[in-house]
Amino acid sequence: MKNNSAVRRPLVKLSLDEDKLRKVQEVIDPLMLTDDQIKRVMETLSREMKLGLSRDESMRRQTSLQMENTYVRELLNGTENGDFLALDLGGTNFRVLLCEMQNGVCKSLSRNYNVPVSKLHGPAVHVFDHLAASIHNFLSEEKKLHCRFPLGFTFSFPMIQEGLKKGILVTWTKSFACPDGKGEDAVQLLEEAIARRGDINVDVVAVLNDTTGTLMAGSYLDKKCGIGLIMGTGCNAAYVEDVLNVDKWIGSHRGSDVVIDIEWGAFGDNGSLDFVKTEFDQVVDKNSNHVGSFTFEKLLAGHYIGDIARLVILRLVEDGVMFNGKISNELKTWKSFTAEHLSDVERDSDNDQANSWQAVRDLGLESEASKDDILILRYLCSALSIRAAQLVSSCCSVLLKHMKRSENVIAIDGSLYKYHPKLHNMITAWLKELVPSVESRLILAEDGSGRGAAFVAAVAVRLSNAAGDK
Repeated sequence: MKNNSAVRRPLVKLSLDEDKLRKVQEVIDPLMLTDDQIKRVMETLSREMKLGLSRDESMRRQTSLQMENTYVRELLNGTENGDFLALDLGGTNFRVLLCEMQNGVCKSLSRNYNVPVSKLHGPAVHVFDHLAASIHNFLSEEKKLHCRFPLGFTFSFPMIQEGLKKGILVTWTKSFACPDGKGEDAVQLLEEAIARRGDINVDVVAVLNDTTGTLMAGSYLDKKCGIGLIMGTGCNAAYVEDVLNVDKWIGSHRGSDVVIDIEWGAFGDNGSLDFVKTEFDQVVDKNSNHVGSFTFEKLLAGHYIGDIARLVILRLVEDGVMFNGKISNELKTWKSFTAEHLSDVERDSDNDQANSWQAVRDLGLESEASKDDILILRYLCSALSIRAAQLVSSCCSVLLKHMKRSENVIAIDGSLYKYHPKLHNMITAWLKELVPSVESRLILAEDGSGRGAAFVAAVAVRLSNAAGDK
């Protein structure tokens, strides 16, 4: 690999005395990956992807990757026509959207709804009845109750996909704690709720997660898009795979491609990424809701990266390196330093450090802060940003090499990528270095979970109509 200090080490110059500088670098520098570690991450992902696509169950058990078949066989090609609904359930807040497509061009409108707290802990049927009622409300408000619509359903919970419109719920997450629903088909539960009403004309034609939707939304923006990436509170990716490589897909299947949802948030759950984990990553894991799970996600995603930074600061304070050794209550509190703080600090420069000072105030440490502390904070946030870029770029480079395209576009959605001032350029630089043979670009593809679901429905209808014409 070429030597490029701009993407390997923070540009923040630490004007510290020799002893303090040594202590800071001893704690922070191991967060960033060496070239050998990057190579090992790439080799590990490539190996585990192949295991995850194997027909041999004993081989699949060796990987931490689900490599889920989404049964989405094509992306948008610009000939889609018609009106399509999308139901986007990602948490207690959800949306219903209507996308009107004419020759592949989309006009959309949406309404926001929420699941009442009373339904989060009750029978699953109550949740799906509420979803059906909200679809009715949307169509009534838009005066569309007389129309019949195909619907794409974004169901952002762990599921095992057994068909384009069959997704088996593995477990409820987030604020949902329904005692039932696990092991059941989310599409069937929604269809039954719609049937119980009997007053809306909706055909559920596809179920997907937000990562597949982001890839589809990317294909709307750029037909060369072959990878969808979520880089927000969590992290995941989906890509277009040659069906001949999906050895575990038994039975007949039309077309040459299919979208694979890697579920790489769990990459390393089998211990294969222990070589990049630091003591701070281990503490984050032990204090998480799902100990031992979502290993890759916990190294960089927005839900965790702020606490990694906070734990490093806490360690440096305990060592007497920062804030005169004073530990505030805020510094001991989880979520007191967030991904938003980190992104804001990364916007600072040597001439303007207002965001860093605000972050220190939020930690209750302004009275103890010195210029050295601000420099160390900026150095730390830069180091964690570099690690996030290194990890994501390493994995994306594996996909770019595997897909063997001379040009490829990566569609990205998520708050961490969207609001971080440097991630785009850092990932771009790493990809150019790791995969110089592929001309790759990153594009922001917002609302993959919303419009992306409608796009999947549009493609499903197009393919169904084409099959019927033959």
